[in-house]
Amino acid sequence: MIYMYVLNGACEIVKILLSRGAHVDSFSSRGATPLHYSAFCQQDGVMKILLDHHADVNMLLKPVFTPLILALNAGSLKCVELLVKAGADVKGVGTATPLITAANNGLTDFYKCLLEAGADPNVPDEFGHLPIELAAYNNRRKDVEILLPSVDGVIRYVKSMPSVENDPMCKMKPADMKLEASNAYERKDYFTAIKLYTMLTDFWPNDATLFAHRSLCWLKVGKGDSALLDAQACRLMEPDWSKACYVEGAAQMLLKDFEKACDAFFDGLKMDSGSDEIAEALR
Repeated sequence: MIYMYVLNGACEIVKILLSRGAHVDSFSSRGATPLHYSAFCQQDGVMKILLDHHADVNMLLKPVFTPLILALNAGSLKCVELLVKAGADVKGVGTATPLITAANNGLTDFYKCLLEAGADPNVPDEFGHLPIELAAYNNRRKDVEILLPSVDGVIRYVKSMPSVENDPMCKMKPADMKLEASNAYERKDYFTAIKLYTMLTDFWPNDATLFAHRSLCWLKVGKGDSALLDAQACRLMEPDWSKACYVEGAAQMLLKDFEKACDAFFDGLKMDSGSDEIAEALR
């Protein structure tokens, strides 16, 4: 019950529920806590109440979604500041670090808060790119200035790299990127498709279809953790989309967590009882 009021930012009702025994770290059917939902929905007022009631600031929504990562993806500086002040881990999980998330999303105003809290700017993403490289790729000079003082040398270095400056994909229009990503998937060039879908999230960070397509690509190359990460992001963005349930179930199957896979497929069938794809996966 508390999740509904967290999503709507109903601070007074949340206070009442907590005062009457509602568990501040209760789990939803998707494994998310009220703090996860407050972060994803940019509800900083509710978040402060949850933190005042000692919500677990580092609770992990597998594989890598902490409340801090969700707040960054949502673009809420207030939520990020509240979480960091409450002791959120700024190191992240694996390559899914808060600084990488901020760099991917162009969150210039967020760097100072993360760096002062001890975030490491030398941890690369899954493709080996540092936060400063991601900033330079996208011509975000101010970001580079914050991440490293010697700006011009770094930008010259990054821009001289063949994989970036001379890569024709970097010069494509978003609509062409989408088409090429689809073509790459059809010809089973999954890593190219992954790269293109990743680039497209810079233009449309809240487009659930991009995360669903990239999740399918990760499945094809056997990367279950990455597939699950994208699938769960997709479900958070579009909780009533059966396709999001399907990709989450498929990722859980690859990770051999069959109970959670069944749960995801059942959720999908509730939304789309006529889906042969989901029904076959469940069988």
